[in-house]
Amino acid sequence: MVHFSAVAEPISNPSDWLKLSFEQQSRMQHLDEQFRAGVDGSDQGFEWRNTLKAEVIREKFSITAELADMRTYLTDSDSPLDSLISNPLDILQANVTMPLSNLFKEENRGFIRFGRFTMDQGSRRFVARNRFRNTINSFAGVQARLENNRTSMELFYTRPTKRRVSGDWIDNDPRIDKQSKDIFWGAYITTKLTEQDSLQLYLLGADEKRDRPANQRFEVLTTGARLFRNPIPKAWHYDLESVYQFGDAPALDKVSQQIDHRAKYFHLSFGYSFDASWQPRVSFLYHYGSGDKDPLDDESNELDHMFGVPRPDFGPTGLFRAFQRVNTSSPGIMLNFQPATNIDAYVRWQRPSLAESAQGWRTTRYKHPGNLGEDHLGNQFETRVRWHIMPNRLTIDSGYVWIDAGPYMDLVDKGDSHYFYVQTILRL
Repeated sequence: MVHFSAVAEPISNPSDWLKLSFEQQSRMQHLDEQFRAGVDGSDQGFEWRNTLKAEVIREKFSITAELADMRTYLTDSDSPLDSLISNPLDILQANVTMPLSNLFKEENRGFIRFGRFTMDQGSRRFVARNRFRNTINSFAGVQARLENNRTSMELFYTRPTKRRVSGDWIDNDPRIDKQSKDIFWGAYITTKLTEQDSLQLYLLGADEKRDRPANQRFEVLTTGARLFRNPIPKAWHYDLESVYQFGDAPALDKVSQQIDHRAKYFHLSFGYSFDASWQPRVSFLYHYGSGDKDPLDDESNELDHMFGVPRPDFGPTGLFRAFQRVNTSSPGIMLNFQPATNIDAYVRWQRPSLAESAQGWRTTRYKHPGNLGEDHLGNQFETRVRWHIMPNRLTIDSGYVWIDAGPYMDLVDKGDSHYFYVQTILRL
């Protein structure tokens, strides 16, 4: 039998049933020398994100409402502005959650949620609430979770929120967001194999662009498996994730049939955490995301990373967002360390190349009819330092990325690029 969880005493004090929180993130960024096609020189921007969240918590349910105002200023007319950067004043969340207990077994607990919400799933590589990116993914539908001490299961069936502005993105004029006609659903199961090792299996379904002609729809299933061990001092850690996508992709023209979609993703990282001053942790990394072997044939091989975030794996987003999981083969090495209890930092080197040369550098607008003869994009050196002045209240976050141009960038007449940012995060 299903029981709704309840507290022993009635709730009377407003501080017990009403929670208000506010987060303000301000980021100044500068990109020295563009790596994107058709754009030269430098670029800059000031990103401004404010979220106000209210939660009403009662015995058998809770109500959450969150407003978000996400804008960008000081950009140029040819800056790559879109819904990934700007989404002025709108409703990010509006949902009702009912806690569950004693479902199937006495130790089980969880919840069921209805409305518009945000969510993190698994490694956050395919479903995530954005942290660094200025705008945040949200969905409308139903979400449910059930867990015990060893296993958790999460299900959702949603329509993604379509972020909009009135007029040009650069003007930051609000326009009410709406739910798209796309369908996005999924199931995640995570279980502990040992006290340190966990296995995660998941299935995601996407039926996108439903308001377009039938031959332009994108209908795919994403199957994934992940085996991981989180870092702890004096121990090895690892993260192994493998994904296979299949289904139908949009036709190449208005009269042809949909084409087969077959795509792959693979991530491997492993390393060691030392029990020493500054708590150093070394990790070796590798990412592979398939690209289209032949953009003009009857099969699509370009990975769709759905609603995942590139930031943990490929560097900053914002005006940078040079690399993602699409058409990439990228080994690397990373060093994390903590110089003080309230300061953490890392340095990372990666060597991104194209998984399929024929497709080009997809995320930077480079397209060409055939193989240029080079697939090595360059070397990326990145560093990040965060100073938590008041833990969970005030943080200063800064970073720098240098793209050391490789043979591919030489062929498309692009040189080195440098990206800097500094941001403050205030939570009340």
